[in-house]
Amino acid sequence: MFKRFSIGFLAILLTIQNSYGLSPEEDAQQSSEYSVNTFYALLVAEMAGQRQLFDLALGNYLLEAHRTQDPAVTARATQIAQYIGADQAALDAATLWVKLDQENPEGQIALSQELVKAARFSESVIHLQKALDNKPNVNISFISLQGSSMTEGSRELWLESLTPLTQHYSKNQALLFNVASLHQQQANYETALSITKQLLTLNKKYYPAWGLKSRLQSSMGNHTEALTTINQALEHFKQDKAFTLLKARLLIKNKNIPLARDAFQEIADTYPLDAQVLLPLALTHLELSEHDEAKAALQKLLNLHQMENEAHYYLGRIAQHRKEYEQALQHYQAMIAGREFLAAQNGIVQIYLAQDKIEPALTHIRKMRIEDSKHKQAYFLMEVDLLNRTHQYEASLEVLNDALKAYADNTDLRYSRAMVSEKLGNIDQLEEDLGYIIEKNPKNATALNALGYTLADHTRRLDEALDLIQQARALSPTDPAIIDSLGWVYYRMGKIDESLKLLEEAYKVFPDPEVAAHLGEVLWQMGEHDKARDIWQEGLQKQPASQIIKDTLDRLQVQL
Repeated sequence: MFKRFSIGFLAILLTIQNSYGLSPEEDAQQSSEYSVNTFYALLVAEMAGQRQLFDLALGNYLLEAHRTQDPAVTARATQIAQYIGADQAALDAATLWVKLDQENPEGQIALSQELVKAARFSESVIHLQKALDNKPNVNISFISLQGSSMTEGSRELWLESLTPLTQHYSKNQALLFNVASLHQQQANYETALSITKQLLTLNKKYYPAWGLKSRLQSSMGNHTEALTTINQALEHFKQDKAFTLLKARLLIKNKNIPLARDAFQEIADTYPLDAQVLLPLALTHLELSEHDEAKAALQKLLNLHQMENEAHYYLGRIAQHRKEYEQALQHYQAMIAGREFLAAQNGIVQIYLAQDKIEPALTHIRKMRIEDSKHKQAYFLMEVDLLNRTHQYEASLEVLNDALKAYADNTDLRYSRAMVSEKLGNIDQLEEDLGYIIEKNPKNATALNALGYTLADHTRRLDEALDLIQQARALSPTDPAIIDSLGWVYYRMGKIDESLKLLEEAYKVFPDPEVAAHLGEVLWQMGEHDKARDIWQEGLQKQPASQIIKDTLDRLQVQL
């Protein structure tokens, strides 16, 4: 803003010399002194603004605005106050601006905007109407921009205040669009969609309405209709970049990845240096397992020195998938930040594990826990997962105890300690940790199920176990893990028929080794030995090292 000093300030100087209201009879020396003082104050203000001393700049402009009563100076004071977010000063300056120059639509808009910020909606609409009366095409984007930062209740009041205005200016496209955008923010999708259709009836070439209509349809779950809208928009605005990008994203929502890739490629051919296109293009290639094409797009990002963290991450994933471990490590280690940074650190650990390098993996986690303190809890959980996978449960428990000294209320750490305690046979500790989680969140279906299943598996507190598992199922009725637990507790209670029905339901949806172990045992006890063996063998085919199936076979003294 202040870099436009030479134009903005000189324009002000050309107007203020005739704006002071001094009569020809007044002393020439007084007029000269007055002009010099004002010039000096405003010059200091502009120089302060260039040095980001905004309080000084605003103070000088406000003082001179009130002293000179000059509309140009007052307008500049308003602009500076709005630029730095000094709302009360902006309201004061805009009020004076309108008083001095009532016919100026820009002043009316500035005051209308500040009145909205002060939640004085009815007053704001009065000045908005005056601005539209003087200049129908004045910029009124603040209507929806301010709405984005409002509470739902305030936004509703703002919409109510605007209703008479939209009826009066029923063909003002900018006004209708901003009101539709407000309804979108309020999740009044049907109303917003109706207004956008009205807009496009008025003018099929009104560009912003097409994108809004498509986004509204998508928000309502009508992705196919949204795609149709964008295709219609592209008939009016051929090869438009923004609409083609939106089309590609809608194709992804419609799970049509090949066409989405083609749409991104179309834009990339026109804008080969656009990082915002190259990255999604690479991701669609990845989704289609087109690794060479994805790699080429990601390498372009690196060559352009744009979105380098994201490029390194996905190049690392490609290399890791191809078991090019050294190359994958180089890419992951090249990242310095980004949304995928933590995932990259986990990728490094997985690469070490794939090569049976347990100690380097642990060393990396512990090093990152110090360097990347923002994700310290995540690194604790990462180390615990590694120790559990390598059956180092005592060491895992030590890590969790240390972590909980610093993060005693962390439910993820508590849950992990509960699971490790179960492995070590410490049911009391498991019950304490899961009980803590349930007390904090009685609707935690995972904790309810875990505690219920453990009580059913390790104790005779079966009624209590059943109650916990039933609570979990009421919260998450289709979760196969919970259905498995319910089937298992019924088996432990001797209700074989109820157990079989539930375990078969769980196994159909989620045929993992634990469910296979339970279903096989129930079938075995019912005398269905061949079916039981088949289920156990299926489970071992999926996970040959499954300990729960092996333990079940040993306990039942079964040979496959």
